[in-house]
Amino acid sequence: MKRRMFTSLRSFIPWSLAVLILNAGLSWAGFTPPKNLSRPGNREGAATRGICKVQTAANEPDLTTLVPASNIGLTAANRPTFYWYLPANNYQALEFALFQTLANGTQVQIYKQQFPMANRPRLDSITLAGDVPPLQEGVDYRWTVSLICNASDPDPSQIRFVEGWVQRVALPETLEQQLRQASYLQRYDLLASNGLWYDALDTLIKLRQKQPNDGKIQALWTELMTAQEVALPQLGNLAIAQSSRSNGR
Repeated sequence: MKRRMFTSLRSFIPWSLAVLILNAGLSWAGFTPPKNLSRPGNREGAATRGICKVQTAANEPDLTTLVPASNIGLTAANRPTFYWYLPANNYQALEFALFQTLANGTQVQIYKQQFPMANRPRLDSITLAGDVPPLQEGVDYRWTVSLICNASDPDPSQIRFVEGWVQRVALPETLEQQLRQASYLQRYDLLASNGLWYDALDTLIKLRQKQPNDGKIQALWTELMTAQEVALPQLGNLAIAQSSRSNGR
């Protein structure tokens, strides 16, 4: 059976040319999101009432979901990893939730997990575990991160809240073949240039963790965060290797 292709992908460059370009280190295609795909949302936190606050230094972002400027990103994974920036704060708990959009537009919560705030990294993340229903292709999912001031009294006026969207798409066979032959750097470039935001982001962060002193990888991070399609310049100088860890859930 022929696999369904998603039309928003950019045309593929010849693989032999891509290898030459990437190995030479001459050019990076950069992140190329699908056209005419956007969702409403608030990816950056706002001030709340009450005693709980975030403590941000000059030019440091607030609580922020790592999604493109369109508020939605694509993935080929059925259980992707979600990332957000978490500034210093005095909130008690962090809550992640995932909602599936039904055909009639209704959103149904399919997963929620609350974590204590202690010792969480600046670049925080969660990977959907095996007991979470896998993402369906072509379906919109909204994910949220909430900072809760008092876990025993979740007053909405004291909850700091951000969100993003994700949609799973089928991986074209041509791209799948290219990825199997690619190095980590080549893999990142292929994923980013074909609009697979969540997969490219996760690849770049893990690559930086493996090679924390590689200036080229840090430069790619800065390029990604400051790109017009992403527009998160305050995260461009984040030392991603030292600021992140995998929490598994």
